[in-house]
Amino acid sequence: MILNALSISMIFIGLLSCLLVIWGGTSSLILYRKWIKSSTQEERTFLEDRSYLVLLIMVIVLLIRLINWPLFYATLQSFIHDIEGAMCIFGVTQVKPGLTLFLEYLKPITFFLIGGWLILHVLDRATRTSPLMGRKLLLLSIISLFVLIDSMGDILLMIGIAPGTLVSCCTTVTDILNRPTRTTPESIFGPQYAQFLKILFFVTHLLLIGMVGLVLKYKTFEKTFSWRRGILGFFFLFALLNGIIFVLSQIEVFAPTMMHLPFHHCLYCLWQYVPDSIVMYLLFVLGTFSVGWGFTTDLFGRMGEASDLLPNYLRKIYWFAFFFLSASLLMLIIHLLVD
Repeated sequence: MILNALSISMIFIGLLSCLLVIWGGTSSLILYRKWIKSSTQEERTFLEDRSYLVLLIMVIVLLIRLINWPLFYATLQSFIHDIEGAMCIFGVTQVKPGLTLFLEYLKPITFFLIGGWLILHVLDRATRTSPLMGRKLLLLSIISLFVLIDSMGDILLMIGIAPGTLVSCCTTVTDILNRPTRTTPESIFGPQYAQFLKILFFVTHLLLIGMVGLVLKYKTFEKTFSWRRGILGFFFLFALLNGIIFVLSQIEVFAPTMMHLPFHHCLYCLWQYVPDSIVMYLLFVLGTFSVGWGFTTDLFGRMGEASDLLPNYLRKIYWFAFFFLSASLLMLIIHLLVD
């Protein structure tokens, strides 16, 4: 185990999260079952008062878990000098490759679920009757399971990474000719796949920004529910597709260009050579997730008094999406022009 300020913080946050989400998730599920069985406003008011402490503590825990994702990579970065053969975060991930890969997939999912729930919570708090309380409690109990698994994974990984472990350099995986990020697009676009990937990314990204801008301009949020859900659901799927293309184009085209290393395709190295690329990635993630949060807020937030407030909240969410996606694209274009 490698002990430093970051790894100790990860273990402490992980232990604290485990204890609180077990309590909070169980309490949320119990309160939800009582909520759906309650038949009078007095009973629901009593349950709402009882749920206040649970929600308050869980909101704090979830906010802390939001910063866990970047903290995870910052901690792995701090381990590089203690792992033999590691030149970047990739080398550290090879100490416990299975567990690390699992956490790398789990953390964005958990981040998205937490962000979506927090938006619902804010929407419900803006009402007088708390019409979303039942849904909030049920979703919170489900999200608690994701947070628990994520927290336990953090603890096991921090304990399991031993100093002095010998690993291979990232070039042995990211720069080989048969890497999946190369062979897959090449099988579709042919030998000129890199140029096609570059064009495809700009097309899909600009289309996504344009579609978000159109729904903001034409006040789509005030349209009928069936049309609105279909439109926002399509945007979410398109944003996910754009995210896949973004990752592929970054690995194969943009990262080598920004690093001035035309044959090196490691995104972890990009973060070291071009530190502000982390901000670009953060903006892209927040923009993509905001499109998804708009859909989930519309999906779960249409109930009672919350329905009247929903259009205004959706407009704010998609303004954030428009800003973050535009800012990430602008940063990429500036890098390409300067480099």
